[in-house]
Amino acid sequence: MLNSPLRVLARRSRSASILAIALAGAVAHGQTPPPSEDTVRLSEFSVTASDDRGYVPSETMTGSRVATKIIDLPYTVNVLTSEFFEDFGLFEFTDNLVHVGSFTGLDIGGGFNLRGFGSTYQLRDGFFRLGRYGSSNIDRMEIIKGSNAAIYGRTSPGGMVNMISKQPKSKPSQKLSLNYGDYGTQRVTLESTGPLFQSRLGKTSYIVTASHYQRDFDQEYARNRNQEYYVALSHRFPDGSNFFISGEYFLQMRHAPNNAAPLVIDQKGTSTNTDDVAVGYAKNLAGYNPFGPNSELNRGYSGLTANYDKRLSDVWSVRASANYYGARRWDYNQNTGWGAININPPVATTPITSARGATPSKTLIVEDGGGFQGDLLAHYWTNNRKIEHRTLATIDYNDYHRWDPSRSYAAANNPDIVAWNAVRTVRLDSNFRPLADIPYFPKWFQAGQEVSTRIRKIRATVLGGLVRHQAALMNGRLLTFAGARYDSVNFRNRDFLTDIPGYARGDLVKRRITALKPNLGVNFKLTPNLRIFGNYSESYFVGQADAPATVAEASFKPETAEGYDYGFKGSLFEDRLSFTISGFYAIRNNVTVTDVEETPIGSGNFVTVQRRDGDQLVRGWEIDANWRISNELFAGCSYGEVNSIYTDFGTAFPLAVGRKVTGISPRNGSAYLKYSPAAGRFKGFSANLGVTHIGETPTEQPNAGDTYATGPGGVRTLTRTTFQWRLTVPSATLLNLGMRYSWKSSWANQTVGVNLSNILDRDYLRANRLLSERRAVYFTYTIGTPDKRR
Repeated sequence: MLNSPLRVLARRSRSASILAIALAGAVAHGQTPPPSEDTVRLSEFSVTASDDRGYVPSETMTGSRVATKIIDLPYTVNVLTSEFFEDFGLFEFTDNLVHVGSFTGLDIGGGFNLRGFGSTYQLRDGFFRLGRYGSSNIDRMEIIKGSNAAIYGRTSPGGMVNMISKQPKSKPSQKLSLNYGDYGTQRVTLESTGPLFQSRLGKTSYIVTASHYQRDFDQEYARNRNQEYYVALSHRFPDGSNFFISGEYFLQMRHAPNNAAPLVIDQKGTSTNTDDVAVGYAKNLAGYNPFGPNSELNRGYSGLTANYDKRLSDVWSVRASANYYGARRWDYNQNTGWGAININPPVATTPITSARGATPSKTLIVEDGGGFQGDLLAHYWTNNRKIEHRTLATIDYNDYHRWDPSRSYAAANNPDIVAWNAVRTVRLDSNFRPLADIPYFPKWFQAGQEVSTRIRKIRATVLGGLVRHQAALMNGRLLTFAGARYDSVNFRNRDFLTDIPGYARGDLVKRRITALKPNLGVNFKLTPNLRIFGNYSESYFVGQADAPATVAEASFKPETAEGYDYGFKGSLFEDRLSFTISGFYAIRNNVTVTDVEETPIGSGNFVTVQRRDGDQLVRGWEIDANWRISNELFAGCSYGEVNSIYTDFGTAFPLAVGRKVTGISPRNGSAYLKYSPAAGRFKGFSANLGVTHIGETPTEQPNAGDTYATGPGGVRTLTRTTFQWRLTVPSATLLNLGMRYSWKSSWANQTVGVNLSNILDRDYLRANRLLSERRAVYFTYTIGTPDKRR
């Protein structure tokens, strides 16, 4: 599929040439710095790395697409390093990762919540990624906040997450790590890196990682098994240019996936439903698996990424990257979860029950695609070297394809389905625990009797580019940023089962949309240790997997957003304490909502329709700080408060305006303290104590439980409500501890460690209504090759 973007780029070579000539003309009027002597200069596209950087790297690529100091950016970028993941025993990235303010809900399928908005995909090394990763080959996680992430194209207005892969190192190192602990946790990780060979053509280094990981859950039958493999080569040519290529394979087998706690409705003992009230969730029932042994939810990924960058001169640098991937998801019988529960029924003798889904289904989602990124950077000075400039021009291409057949087990009159419907309702006691053994659907999927429920082919192709200029004035005290990005998105979809007005089944549904989005920012150094920054940016978003029927709608259009970031970045105590205090304000438009429409006009007949004309407003603030108290003691914190509401939820549900957005935690954050002496009797020992907090989180849509009547003129009046929309899960504060001891000998470097998670044994429901993990202990042993003596 990478041939396709190359053909597209070839057709646009004339435009690219004009752009390059324009940039060259701008540089020709400036002065370039004097050429360096024999020193090899670092690439403009490579982040400086060091083995002892700790939790707080100072540079990022995600924030601007070139290596930039985080403190210089006019917005907020957070970075979590592999050392942080290891110290706190984070073996996989899920919604337990709430350590960064305003960032929650991370999941293996690619979703996350950031600054009050949800997203359905992430980035891996700057390329589109549908989640599906383990922690064994991730060097760091970079989180760019706000619509500034639009430098990569379509994005959530809250920002974007970029997982950065581990890089080969020039120093040889091999290590084997073993993890063992509660919840049946077992993990084996092998990592080997170092120089591969050296010749007159340059130096080549490699890295190989392999990891197997498995764990159980509180629900019977539930288990995860991950396989993670990664290999990468990097080559540095004598002229200073760099080539990098990596391959990755990931497979997660999830047996009998966890199920959320079901809704509980209090019927008040009356025969009318006008006084029914949603009172919460059956937390105890969440400890029982509704699916049983014949259930699965699996995800896989394989991909290749290549990158070449070269400093052409003291002014010009270029980078070209390409990516190809294949991803799939296949599941069976994970749609028959617990149903809502009624208590205090009109007839007191009616038992408390929960009914599971009527028909198990099997879904296959096959996705593949690729992309190309070309970056051209000019770094130059003007005005007698008083003003420093960086001008970046990019071309980006991304292609996505999806095939997603879904089938139910069989028709309703199938004997297996008839037998299942006779036992799928489970009787419960007053504490929402089953009164007897739970019967499960007894069979795996059997071909030949299934009923197709969805067959679609979806393709989304994005071609775009960015021009962005950065200037440093007043001896570097004032940094200004300005740019714009243009994208063209083409949909070519087919639906083989759904009737779409104006199309026959299987017909090609085509749609093209375009977007031009600016970004502006300033970063001003008030004092040597204090900066003030401000930023305005716009973004757009369309779902790559939008259904053909959705794309065919006349009103189809992308979501758009605009946002402001502002605040202070600074340092104290001779740069030992660094901090960022920021605020943000964002508006999201064209959200899909339900409107009331008169059809035909003048008939007095009103129907509800889906339209993209809703609005969402988000405001909030954040603080991040890292403090090197001494050479042995480190501390840090990250905290965010988010107020995310709907300002237009459609004319069908007028009372939803002003209500909270589901799944968005209004506050979250963390703090840590690390002790790591480099000398003395405790040399080799380290301990880290961390606390995480996530606030009370809304769990339902803002119209959930509301029933309306449509009156004259289409006016909607609330007739009853169960107040389901106001349900939440409570806040949770967790305490976690990690300890390590490392020692070196002539034959090996060794480390033993222990992690205690949820020390206070908090028992709670997470924002997705899954049970939390109770207190757990995990042990680590690592053995590696010894340091070479000089």
